[in-house]
Amino acid sequence: MDWEFTKRQDELIRLRRDFHAHPELSFQEDRTARIVSDLMEKKGFKVTRKVGQTGVVAVLEGGQPGNTVMWRADMDALPLQEDHSKFEFHSETDGVMHACGHDGHTAIALTVADILAERKNDLPGRVVFAFQPAEEIGSGAKAMLNDGLYAPNGPIGGKPDYALGLHLGAFSPTGTVTLKPGPLMAAADAFKFVVRGVGGHASMPQLSVDPIMVGSQLVVALQTLISREIDTMNPAVLSFGTFQAGTKSNIIPVEAILTGSLRTLDPKLRSYLIERMEAMGRDLGKLFRAEISFKLMEHAPAVINPDDLTSFAQKSAASVIGSEAVLDRPAIMGSEDMSEFMVDVPGCFMFVGAQRSDGPTPHHSPLFAIDEKSLEIGVKVTTRTLIDFLQK
Repeated sequence: MDWEFTKRQDELIRLRRDFHAHPELSFQEDRTARIVSDLMEKKGFKVTRKVGQTGVVAVLEGGQPGNTVMWRADMDALPLQEDHSKFEFHSETDGVMHACGHDGHTAIALTVADILAERKNDLPGRVVFAFQPAEEIGSGAKAMLNDGLYAPNGPIGGKPDYALGLHLGAFSPTGTVTLKPGPLMAAADAFKFVVRGVGGHASMPQLSVDPIMVGSQLVVALQTLISREIDTMNPAVLSFGTFQAGTKSNIIPVEAILTGSLRTLDPKLRSYLIERMEAMGRDLGKLFRAEISFKLMEHAPAVINPDDLTSFAQKSAASVIGSEAVLDRPAIMGSEDMSEFMVDVPGCFMFVGAQRSDGPTPHHSPLFAIDEKSLEIGVKVTTRTLIDFLQK
């Protein structure tokens, strides 16, 4: 496989840097989708555009019997201003940046597609590449599914046998692949509380019901769910991200709006916490003479790798980089809507180490950067894994 990669190495880097220089926000990936569609058609794939708004699905029919295997690559960027001081190439779009490696994911998938297209006649089964929009807002996978991705008359012609994917991880050493059986990434629920009180003058709070005070009590009270109501060995994270209320310093407002995120690994714990959040909001409202409503806004299930597929994928990766470089790791509380593709189809998800020699950089940071050597590992491991699953 080395020679197949070597002759494509320069193009891989060029593609990744081009996507990095031209990042696009969720459901706005028009340029990226156009490049992907054009390249995949040139490689001989059957391409369906605008699946889930800006998503692209490309199918290659192999020349031998085998499975239908889908590889997912996300395309969107983040609303961040990149720090331009580190590299000669950087985002050319103000306020938008590839700060989570999706530029690399797309470039890896395109390179693997080129390798497999060259082997088409000997390739078992059908390989599907799903270039997904809007992972960063947790909506892209669901949009593609709602647009008929798995439908019998959809772009694949039904459900694939397996759904696979990877994520570059700047927190893991370059040259490694990390995956584990069971929960790998948390379920994510975005939620909103609306606290409705009685407005008035700040000098006469006794005539008002202050939604800021009530909302503050709510923030503190909900943390007791994590610290006092759940097993410490079954992790969950409940964080508030926004608290909006008021227009002037001497006015007690009528309403406060709070939004946040709940992360869980255990579906039963998730259900319990959601029930308790709603109940605590309702009861606190009564206690403080306010009305508190609760709403779930977005949900992505946990990424859960089946034991048998994880073992199979670990062997595929080990055949490329050696078993000592295939690592296990605890689950993380970050989320991935790749999980949506794995609800009704067996799947597996992995991390490819991309940590730079000067140390890790945090994802979703203006300083985020990957070691481009990780792209080679991504291409080789993806190619091997796909071929193995096609003939599994």
